[in-house]
Amino acid sequence: MALPAVKALQSLDPQTRSLLAALLKDLQNDARARAQKSWDSRKPPLAAYWAAVGVYAGHVAKALRPRKSQRRRALTFTIRQPGYPDLPAANWADASHLHCRRRERSGLGASGFPEGHVLVDDVPIARISYNGCIWPLGAWSADMQPIYDNRNTGI
Repeated sequence: MALPAVKALQSLDPQTRSLLAALLKDLQNDARARAQKSWDSRKPPLAAYWAAVGVYAGHVAKALRPRKSQRRRALTFTIRQPGYPDLPAANWADASHLHCRRRERSGLGASGFPEGHVLVDDVPIARISYNGCIWPLGAWSADMQPIYDNRNTGI
């Protein structure tokens, strides 16, 4: 963590740092799952590799976080929508699920339900459409790919 590159990462703007931290947290979770699967399949070298990937991803993610929030809490997603209280979410899938559940309970339907945003450390990193798909920030275009597509997971 004392490398010059880590100091360079810490000098990035908050939105970029939050997005990188979210990416590394996803990588850490995926690597941990792969390590467990490798252990269960009796493949120790591969398990050790994935365990190391998870540790390094977690350390770099922590280095990207502001110092005060490192002590306060773990990396969390927040769903923010106009007219509704913020909702904490554990990951992309949880954010999509909570958004869809809120939409169903509102009774407003797709046309009246406001779009939400996903935040990490109070920095917007994505938006959630009425159907629960999570998209990059900015205007939608026909070739845009969702960050998280809940239509493929059965949520």
